[in-house]
Amino acid sequence: MKKILSFLILVVLVSLTGYSQVRLNESLNRDEYCVGLGLSSALTDLGGSPSNGTHFLRDFNPGAIRFGGFLGYRKRLNHAFSVKGILTIGELYGNDDLSSDPIRFNRNQNFKTWIFEPSAQFEYHFYQYNQEGHRYKIRHAHGFHTGSWDCYIFAGVGGFYFNPEGKYINGEWYSLRPLSTEGEGLPGGPPEYSPFAICFPAGIGVKWKIDDNWSIGIEFSDRLWTSTDYIDDTHGTYFSPSEIQQYKGSTAAYFSHPVLGFIPDQDLIGAERGDPTHNDTYMFMFLCANYHIDNHHRRGRSKF
Repeated sequence: MKKILSFLILVVLVSLTGYSQVRLNESLNRDEYCVGLGLSSALTDLGGSPSNGTHFLRDFNPGAIRFGGFLGYRKRLNHAFSVKGILTIGELYGNDDLSSDPIRFNRNQNFKTWIFEPSAQFEYHFYQYNQEGHRYKIRHAHGFHTGSWDCYIFAGVGGFYFNPEGKYINGEWYSLRPLSTEGEGLPGGPPEYSPFAICFPAGIGVKWKIDDNWSIGIEFSDRLWTSTDYIDDTHGTYFSPSEIQQYKGSTAAYFSHPVLGFIPDQDLIGAERGDPTHNDTYMFMFLCANYHIDNHHRRGRSKF
């Protein structure tokens, strides 16, 4: 939560600094349709760096990169601010086999899931171009300079659906949530977790104007916080495999304790299976295309 508050405070301070330069009566005429394709990465309990207990980018694992995309609509409020509604879809993946940390490697868990995330985002364009006749210029703290760049930071709130699956020894993938791998919903176990959660996306982007209708760019976003630690179906401690087998069957019992056996007693009942002190997050890097909706015929000459 400290990371979230720090980022939001930064956005507010930067916004207040630049707001005095914005002319509120200027034409608001450059709304956009947006689409993006790119890379996704999970930051969860599974896989990760060679060091046990690391978090955020220190826990990034290139072998777990997958793909995603988004569709959105951006509404320009003025030359400095915009809001965007967006639907992001991406696959997340993690595997202890990718980690050289002996504890994680011996745990031998894996997962994959698709993320479906609608969100609303607020953008501050701190370095941007505007149109004046046939010339394009950049507005920033030091005045105007020739160019066609638009740089922005953003933060927002969204919700997402996830359904973690695990790979069985025969290569088949099984939905893990119904298997109660940590005893969720069983007598003496924790409550079942929801496949729906809240997230706070934030990041930075840059766009380059191609012509009057199109721009391309790149955007990096991270979920500063989510309301779940179960994206990878791993959260707390090992539950009794015999009880899981009794209620859920042998396949569920395997997924609850798939350890390789290199570290004795690692999977004893009540031993740490995941890290409950940090919720799971994920991030994206997208190549973006934006189609500008020209409304100047309704509002007068464009000044964007």
